[in-house]
Amino acid sequence: MISDWLGSFFAMIDALPAWQLYGVVGLMLVMETSVLIGLVTPGEVVLLAAATTVGSAGEYVALAGVAAAASMVGQGGGYLLGRQFGPRIRLSRPGQWIGEHNWVRAEAVLRGGTGRAIAGSRFLAVAHSLVPVLAGTLRMPVRRFALYTALGAVLWGVVYVGLGSAASAALRHAAHLVGPTVTGVAVAAVLAVLVVRAVRKRRAESAARASLLQGTGEQPVTRVR
Repeated sequence: MISDWLGSFFAMIDALPAWQLYGVVGLMLVMETSVLIGLVTPGEVVLLAAATTVGSAGEYVALAGVAAAASMVGQGGGYLLGRQFGPRIRLSRPGQWIGEHNWVRAEAVLRGGTGRAIAGSRFLAVAHSLVPVLAGTLRMPVRRFALYTALGAVLWGVVYVGLGSAASAALRHAAHLVGPTVTGVAVAAVLAVLVVRAVRKRRAESAARASLLQGTGEQPVTRVR
């Protein structure tokens, strides 16, 4: 059943013209890296799914380039929003909906002050949408922000397209093994749960018996072998 589903998924996505697929990916990633939208749109999932169609070095470079460019555009939009509206975004109702802990996390990334921290924020869920806003709010120099944002976007695109294409190649060649593998893992998990429950039950019974003996003043009987 799982192998049939995978086959249908690959057939569906392979049937899309490249320009349509790349256009959808680009639009989704621009939205995903914009403030607030990134909390809803799973950019990594979109890119990994699109990467399953990669079959040549040219397609790899093209998709990674689209991902990097779209990411830079979206993060640039977040930077401009922060520069224009400043702390008001954070204090707004949508900003409060994001959660103060997420803003604090993004601040911690930005407080690192290094280009590596800015570039690496692209790999962090939620933070990659908030760091550009905070950078704009703090009036970080545009050139510095653009340089390291571009570096992070390119690395992110290369890594995720590589992961998606590699996983696709493995699944396409071994889709018939996915079902038995999942079944085996599920059975092993159930057995592990049953064993853990049995051990815990035995320990609880032993503890209850020891407590009862202590209450009556009796000593536990030790068997001599």
